[in-house]
Amino acid sequence: MSTFLAGYEAWHDRAAWACLGHRTTVLAKGPNAVRFVENFATAAVGSMAVGGGTETFFTDSRGWVIALATVLRVDEGLMIEAATGLGERLRDHLEHYHIREQVELIDASADVASLLIAGPAAAAWLTEHAMGGGDEAARVPERLFDHAAGSLGGIAVRLVRTDWWGEHGFLVRCAGGDYEAVVAWLRASGLPEAAAETVETARIEQGTPTPADIPEKTLPQELARDARAISFTKGCYLGQETVARLDALGHVNRRLAAVAVEGELPVSAEVTADGSTAGQLTSRCHSPQLGCSLGLGILSTKVATAAALTVAGRPARLVQVT
Repeated sequence: MSTFLAGYEAWHDRAAWACLGHRTTVLAKGPNAVRFVENFATAAVGSMAVGGGTETFFTDSRGWVIALATVLRVDEGLMIEAATGLGERLRDHLEHYHIREQVELIDASADVASLLIAGPAAAAWLTEHAMGGGDEAARVPERLFDHAAGSLGGIAVRLVRTDWWGEHGFLVRCAGGDYEAVVAWLRASGLPEAAAETVETARIEQGTPTPADIPEKTLPQELARDARAISFTKGCYLGQETVARLDALGHVNRRLAAVAVEGELPVSAEVTADGSTAGQLTSRCHSPQLGCSLGLGILSTKVATAAALTVAGRPARLVQVT
């Protein structure tokens, strides 16, 4: 069995871990931190208790997506977590609107490292190894994006419940200086290690977009995460007018979709619906779950009703991934 398949099976059937490196971490600290960030997030972050979290979009004034992120409520304010490489842009975006509020915005991406532990047995494994074990032990977070302090090998970590890479996932966040020690401890623990290819495959099968899947001028509703990342009842926020207008219209003309096709998929494979261009795929993998190639991309909504769907000239079919 290949290393990839072994890691994939452990990921889906039991539990496995993987390195994620330095993902984006932006801290908002100070008396006005929560109220300030509430003005820029599509989700309601102001009502979260410490230990809670939510998925959200940050958009510009036109309503175009800057980042898909999770916002975690911590004692000193908020911690914004997102894909690698967005820290400076997200921090500068928020700082642009910072005038008199008592809030400090810090790109701490280089100071925090992340790992991922996922699988049906991940919660039980973390309860035993990161939360002390035993009947009276603290439990790992159960609700999506809730988070709690724990330790691995005596090293302080924060566990964040996530489903971005599959239903049973936990981000394990630690100080950047502790990263190598946590990795060494995990390798010695006997928990299977999954390769980067496994992580990418799990993400695509789950339908979670990365920055590569969010081109310029993408609108939040085009990413098909309304119930998870958008509040239509909260107060005003930057870009809300566009989001509300689309909600009133009741539809968008394109949407993130997944398509399955036999054979290898080239980079930026073109998708057609009944002979007309419907868009391009921006992420692709071989899915053991489907036994074929799987790709993600923002495609015309006409793919949902097309009689003939092709990718790179080959027959394809839509797949429900979220």
